[in-house]
Amino acid sequence: MSALSENTIKQITLGYLKSFYRNRSRSQQHLTVTGMDMRGDGGIVADGFIRFGQDDGTFFNATFEATSHETRDEILYRPRYFHSFWDALVVVSMLIPVLFALAHINGFYLLVADTNEAFFHRLFYLHAGILAIALFFVAVFRRLPRYRNIYAVEQFKQYHADEQWIAYGYDVFDGMKEKYKKELVEQCTRYGFGLIEITPQRKPKLIIAPSRAENFVPKQAFLDLLPNAEWQDAIRSATVGSWKKIKTWLQSKLKKPQNDYFKWFPRTYYNQWALILLGISASFFFIRMEYQMLPFDCPNERDYKTSLIENRKDAKKETTYYKVDAPVPGYYDSLFAPYDLHLNEEQFEEIIQTATFTHIDSINDPVRIVSSVQGEDAALYYDCERFHGIKQDFYLLVDTVFDNLSLARERMDELNQKNLMATAVWSPCLGGEGRGFLLYVDELILDSLEATQVRDSLQLQLDSLDRNLKILYFNPI
Repeated sequence: MSALSENTIKQITLGYLKSFYRNRSRSQQHLTVTGMDMRGDGGIVADGFIRFGQDDGTFFNATFEATSHETRDEILYRPRYFHSFWDALVVVSMLIPVLFALAHINGFYLLVADTNEAFFHRLFYLHAGILAIALFFVAVFRRLPRYRNIYAVEQFKQYHADEQWIAYGYDVFDGMKEKYKKELVEQCTRYGFGLIEITPQRKPKLIIAPSRAENFVPKQAFLDLLPNAEWQDAIRSATVGSWKKIKTWLQSKLKKPQNDYFKWFPRTYYNQWALILLGISASFFFIRMEYQMLPFDCPNERDYKTSLIENRKDAKKETTYYKVDAPVPGYYDSLFAPYDLHLNEEQFEEIIQTATFTHIDSINDPVRIVSSVQGEDAALYYDCERFHGIKQDFYLLVDTVFDNLSLARERMDELNQKNLMATAVWSPCLGGEGRGFLLYVDELILDSLEATQVRDSLQLQLDSLDRNLKILYFNPI
């Protein structure tokens, strides 16, 4: 059987929902609206929805998430370790004051000792025990169903709809353990979401019918969903403040690692934070009480005077003369030494390569690669390692090949004035045998289709009478 694509699953599911709700009472004043690939605030994506008016004047909204074999990570659960970490802190922060209270009731004090130093040692051991208990909790309980996160289910929790569905292809769970499908069914049952499986014959199979989700999870406001194109236009036309710009920038940087390793929606832990704060406050009360029970450290007056006399023996005596920090006259005069002598560049003539050199092998450490962009200093490379480190085929948009570096630099200046980045490469760096420099624009490109598209785009920046850019193919060097 051929694998089902996500678009196929969307179309089958949307058709099924039209049939599923055909007998639902609805108002004749409003048309039934359906759509696919809708987006909303907060990164919410709905693969499809159906909406129609009801007799009481309200609108019925149903959305669905379609998942194929390629996107099955959306419905496979992942452990949510951060959630278990906060629960561990709650357990520990509430356990500590309970232990203090039980100990005080029985006349035993956990931290009180003969000296302040012993008190703080016991306090350190207490914190070490807290950390050990928290780690033990995470290690033992992190596999509980409470800490299993399914991306599609979490997305449904971000907004309200009258009914929400998850549709998946028959091959989504191929090669996976039965626990993943079982967990999906359990969460859909728990939160009232519908579940549909698309069979190999492209027929929808009802697994679970949706129930009233607000009976299981807090009710959220219905999200205004827009088609992808309209959503992008709305984003571009929106006025963005300074804080929103910073937030958007941070989200763009964190989006890739979040999708690769976490892929869940942000969640707050107000209940855990409140309990942790309560536990810390109670623990601080008991710790302060026991600290006040420590014996006072009253030093012996005779021993104190003896220690002062002993410390005075090792102390340095005060100086009997003054140190003057006045500057020495004539320090900046060239007749005096030392003097700030500027280096003369003439001594480096033999190892500096300029554009007037024609034979690059006539000097030491010749320039092998030159790269320049308008408004920036040219980058010089003295070896070919930049190309030798490439382990796959690549393409270059070649302008021409010059006999010497001077002519290549002149052409690079012309290209820079047209806002094109240019690079001149010594031919042997690319596997050639000549002495010339191959000049290309833009960056290395790893795909032939992309190379064609970039070439066509950059060619528009050149004059109509200018030479055409050529695409050259290179094997790993």
